[in-house]
Amino acid sequence: MAHRNVPLVRASLALALAGCGTAFAQADSTALPRVVVETTAPPAELRRLGIDSLSEAPLAETPLSAGVIDAERLRSRGVQSLSQAIREEPSASDAYNTFGYVESLVVRGFRLDSLLNYRRDGLPVSNHTPVAMENLEAIEIVKGVAGVLGGSGSPGGLVNYRLKRPTEAPLRMLLAEVSERGSLLAQGDFGGRFGAGGAFGYRINVAANERRPYPQDADGRRGFVSGYFDWRLNDATTLVAEFDYQALRQISVPGYGLLDTDGDGIAETLPPPISPRLNLNAQPWSLPFESKAAAGSLRWLQKISRDWRFELQAGGQSIRTDDRVAFPDGCSSGPAYVYPGLCGNYDVDVYDFRSEDERRRTATFDALLAGAAVTGAVTHELRFGARRTRHTERFPPGQAYNFVGTTNVFAPVVLPEEPTASALNTQSDLTSSELSASDVLRSGPASLWLGARWVRLERSSVRSDGTEAVGYEQDFVTPWVALGWQPWAGGLGYLSWGRGVEIESVPNRADQFVNYGAALPALESEQVELGFKQVWAGGHALTLALFSIDKPYGDDVPQADGRVLRVAGAKQSRHRGLEAGGRFVAGPGLRLEGRLAWIDAKTTEAVDPAEVGKRTTNVAPFAASAGLAWTAPFAPGLELTSYLNYSGRKPVTADNSVELPSYWQWDIAATYRWLWSGRRMTLAAGIDNLTNRGYWREAPTEYWGGTYLIPAQPRLARLSIAASW
Repeated sequence: MAHRNVPLVRASLALALAGCGTAFAQADSTALPRVVVETTAPPAELRRLGIDSLSEAPLAETPLSAGVIDAERLRSRGVQSLSQAIREEPSASDAYNTFGYVESLVVRGFRLDSLLNYRRDGLPVSNHTPVAMENLEAIEIVKGVAGVLGGSGSPGGLVNYRLKRPTEAPLRMLLAEVSERGSLLAQGDFGGRFGAGGAFGYRINVAANERRPYPQDADGRRGFVSGYFDWRLNDATTLVAEFDYQALRQISVPGYGLLDTDGDGIAETLPPPISPRLNLNAQPWSLPFESKAAAGSLRWLQKISRDWRFELQAGGQSIRTDDRVAFPDGCSSGPAYVYPGLCGNYDVDVYDFRSEDERRRTATFDALLAGAAVTGAVTHELRFGARRTRHTERFPPGQAYNFVGTTNVFAPVVLPEEPTASALNTQSDLTSSELSASDVLRSGPASLWLGARWVRLERSSVRSDGTEAVGYEQDFVTPWVALGWQPWAGGLGYLSWGRGVEIESVPNRADQFVNYGAALPALESEQVELGFKQVWAGGHALTLALFSIDKPYGDDVPQADGRVLRVAGAKQSRHRGLEAGGRFVAGPGLRLEGRLAWIDAKTTEAVDPAEVGKRTTNVAPFAASAGLAWTAPFAPGLELTSYLNYSGRKPVTADNSVELPSYWQWDIAATYRWLWSGRRMTLAAGIDNLTNRGYWREAPTEYWGGTYLIPAQPRLARLSIAASW
């Protein structure tokens, strides 16, 4: 399908490719290239989180579980999506992550709330738009109940996208990459300081993507630009202004489903892995998913004294989405109607789904006062905060979800389109007002961490015809307390307890839910965690964490008309687990890393008693990753990396009768750095899924009850060249 031209894509591609070409043209062909080994950032354990974590202490000295994936690692692995980024973090997994749609995460077995569990440089943002990687310094995943840090949200954790800051030394970087079936990526990264004493700082990133991914009929394109600017007025005052904008347009690739092989209307057979290159959204009238998103913030950072500082921040985000897909769901051509799933012969019904001009906005105002005090032999780190966030979702009066016929996975049928927008939409508002206070008390090797956040949630929803208006006002206090002990240098043991608040809305599916689209009352979750961290000289590190989380859900009560009524708090689950991670530096040229997560995720209460005691769907009881980085002694500047990921069997159905088999995937990469005519050159190559293993990667059950199968990517190769100076 032809796509409209995106000028930002063309301009950025030309800029990056021309810059790289200039680097080669000016090279001295008679001189041997000089090798350069770039310095790396300190390990994540020695840095503090970008999201406010109650203390100025580094992560290694904070009683929180968190995974940090920094920009250097993202770049070396050629990461272009959230799903790729989390492969090395076994506590995190996919939640219906496919091409041409928004990616979501599951952490500690809980799906994160797209409205409440994501942060951009510490400020709340909506996850209803694809994430750009070019301006990220790191992706931080704070695991577990984080009510004291984030107010409301899923107890799985918080994801913070930490932005790149201005560099102290001048930076100019241009990169060009080719991958898959001819996908092209061009990127520029520019930073530095100017003015008297370097008072003004800037960091500008631009990127453009011509996308030809491995699924057929899923081409697209993307353009991105961001800027981060600061002004150091004096030693005590800094002003910051930053923004980013991304435009993306790509055909979506929907998932598959279980098969009804015996014709009883229940899909209960897992099909063999289907080629990930097939795309069921390949009708002549299929339109691309489109997203245009802008975000930014203004910040005033003021140092009041040697021990106290004040921060004032205002942030905003605006997202416009056209969500359109020929969506395969259910099957009506067999002996009995099947939902969810496919008929035994791979027939599947197709619906013309179009929800255009979806507009989501987020506005946040945040104030923080932080400082230190001493009372006798006890030191205090004090924080007092206030935040107000408003989310609005505005949709057109109706959306299309119309049955247009039946096709077959292996024998596609051309079907007519039916774009009539006859299904009513629901408009919703959420305002969160928060006050927080915390104190970290330290005396010798012992520490006591106390925190609480008061949250007022004001929620409302109404259908686009003015009916079914629902509104709630609820107040919560989310406490958090931890005991820490540092028995020796580099070690920290801790025990923590906390509560969180999460919200839920009924899916906007009038054919399935009596109260479709309605906001439900907020609920409280609870977590206990026991952990230990150790950092040794030389870069070695070890982390361990045991946790138990209890979370209530909405559950569905059958009604006389065949639909269901979703009731808040009618379901409960308990997730218990062990997480471990470590790094061993075997010398200047060899680094080994490993992580694992064991999660016992079960339903403890449900409307249907048969679900009680069953494992949570799409959650592996065991997952692990291992990585190796080796700098070749015979070729300075050459680094070889290898990553191996493993996931255990995942339940597909609520009764656990169907499971995805366990799987593993092996990725490799090589990077060579050298100096050429004063420029630092980097040549990188990588192969993902080296053995070309075919398997089902995930099987999410969506909020409306549909269960889908997402295949793993095939073997993919990439090659990039970058020049920086």
